[in-house]
Amino acid sequence: MDIINVEFVRELVEACTYFWEAGWGECHAGNISYLLDEKEVEEVKDFLKVHATVPVDFDTEGLEGKCFMLTRSGSAFRTMKKRYMHDMGIIRFIKGAYEILWGFDDGEGRPTSELPAHILCHRARLQDDPKNKIVMHCHPTYLNAMTMIHELDEEEFTKTLWKMNSECVLVFPEGLAMLPWMVCGEGPIGPATAEKMKNKRVVIWPFHGIFSSGNSLFDAIGLIETIDKNAHVYVLTKANMLHSMTDENVEELRKHFHL
Repeated sequence: MDIINVEFVRELVEACTYFWEAGWGECHAGNISYLLDEKEVEEVKDFLKVHATVPVDFDTEGLEGKCFMLTRSGSAFRTMKKRYMHDMGIIRFIKGAYEILWGFDDGEGRPTSELPAHILCHRARLQDDPKNKIVMHCHPTYLNAMTMIHELDEEEFTKTLWKMNSECVLVFPEGLAMLPWMVCGEGPIGPATAEKMKNKRVVIWPFHGIFSSGNSLFDAIGLIETIDKNAHVYVLTKANMLHSMTDENVEELRKHFHL
């Protein structure tokens, strides 16, 4: 049996392909981290062994013993289907380090450079929602465009998207979080993103991309699809917009759907 025949592994690889086809994961842009539950660890246990142990300098308290499947640093969504053993891997956290258990060319490679952001976001989301399983990062085209022509205030940004389509307030009723521009990768952006994810499922990195989380791939991808679709509407109509939903319309939706 090949690990690609395991359902959650196949779905993660297919999600990466979808991101590339959508134009959200050019070159080596974008990354995914998925928290395995006990059943999923059991499904892949025959593929797992310790290939390498790598120290970390960020707080992993509460994650010891947990396994994650992640994309590799420098990997491309475009090649994921053909090179999944190269471009993905499974790690397990221990105190002060993680073990590479599968993939990344049997431990020769390393997880995404944005690993601290991913793992700290998992910690933050699990405190708010114990069922959270996935964090994903990509570069939605129209969302990036919208950050260049809209005020970079998370409350106003959220309100504008809520007014683009009734679906928005239904899909992300808690609103969106936004950071100021920061250098991506390792460094302060990880803790800053995780702080925002304590009460939001989505964090926008202006002029760069989005971090989305959820209890399933369907949830996390659905958030990105909805946001980018309506950012597209905003970009298309901004110059000539005559009207949109009002604040009062959005409030009516909130009351009707008990959000």
